[in-house]
Formats: sequence, C-alpha cells, structure tokens
Amino acid sequence: MYVWLPVTCAIASYAVASLLIGPLHEEPSAAFLLGGVAIFFWALGWDSAIRSTADRVSVTNFLLTSTVSWNDVARVTADDGLIIALRDGRTIGSVAFGSSLMGTFTGYRTHQRALRLLGEAHRSASRAHRGKSNSPTRIDVTFEWRRLLCALVAVYGPLLIIWALSR
Repeated sequence: MYVWLPVTCAIASYAVASLLIGPLHEEPSAAFLLGGVAIFFWALGWDSAIRSTADRVSVTNFLLTSTVSWNDVARVTADDGLIIALRDGRTIGSVAFGSSLMGTFTGYRTHQRALRLLGEAHRSASRAHRGKSNSPTRIDVTFEWRRLLCALVAVYGPLLIIWALSR
C-alpha cells in the first residue's frame, strides 16, 4: 500500500490533469509541471525502501540512502513505525514503513514481516560478529542520483519528444 498509493495518485492526477489541461501542444508547461508532481510522488513513496545485506542495513527516504553496519544497530522495533535504533541512541526511520494512526490502533501489522526479516538479519549479523564495536557509530548517507535520472528520463523523455514533434 505504501508503494502503490503514491504511484496510483501520481498516475490518476496525471490522467485527470491531462483531460483538464488539454493537448500538450496547447499547454506544454502544465504537462511538464505535472511530470514533476509525478516524480515527487515516486520519490516520496515508491523509491523509499529498506534493504539489508549480511553486514549492513540501508534505508532510502526521498532519494537519500542511509547505510549503517549491523554492528552499530542496537535493535529494530515497530512501536511507532519501523525504527532502527543505533548504539549511540540515534534512530533511522523509513517513510515506507512510517508511523500512522491506523498502525497505532492495529499494532503495525503491515510492518511485522519487515520487522521479522530485519530482526533475523540483525541476529545473524550479531552471531557472525560476536564482539561489540567500540568505534563511533557511522552512518553513510548517499544521494541516489541514478534512480532520479531514470525517473526524469521516463517522465520527461516522452513529453520532450511529443513537444518537439508538435512544433
């Protein structure tokens, strides 16, 4: 639901706005603005994710990926959304698995599978690396420009072609 709702809203708003605005050759700026709205919804919902390997966990929120070693993770909880608590007291949350009023009432049942998988990965990493690290907790933050570039090409490429052909 967290993935498909923003994408569905973007597609629906694009279709409705296309009907209201009219053909691209009459109002090209509106089509390009609407393409920006579609990319925003994609970056907000569809691109948000949690990925893990044997030694690291990564959380992508709005084109920024925060990566931390499993050794620096104290625990993973789903009390108020899915939260990765670090040894130094900081936390990493996820837009895709964020808190909600409905989740508060239902106990975040939609987050339980992700919590179980991350918990298993954390336990496996803890068994593999028995010693606790005394080094400071390090969070590597990267900007996901390649995925943004692909989204820009997917949305604006056809619009540019249609606009150029209609001239």
